[in-house]
Amino acid sequence: MKSKDSSDCTVQALFDELKALEEHLKAHGPYVNGQNVYSVDMSLAPKLYHLEVALEHFKKWSVTECLSHVRNYMKLDPFLLPVVQGSILVIQLNT
Repeated sequence: MKSKDSSDCTVQALFDELKALEEHLKAHGPYVNGQNVYSVDMSLAPKLYHLEVALEHFKKWSVTECLSHVRNYMKLDPFLLPVVQGSILVIQLNT
């Protein structure tokens, strides 16, 4: 995403990947594996947060409205917020 060449297709490639995530969340969400938070969500949430911040700063681009499930996922659960902010995370186990 560092490229200044607008024809390098990186934005389109990113959009294609986000569209795939959109379709998955639409079918299986609200989290990647369904109704419960798993390690994949704890790994993905900070990456999407960094993506959002970096794209806005460097490319003046944000996740579009047409990716509503991805946008909702990014702000869905305050449970994921400590992971994004680097705070201590307490995991609630389902028993």
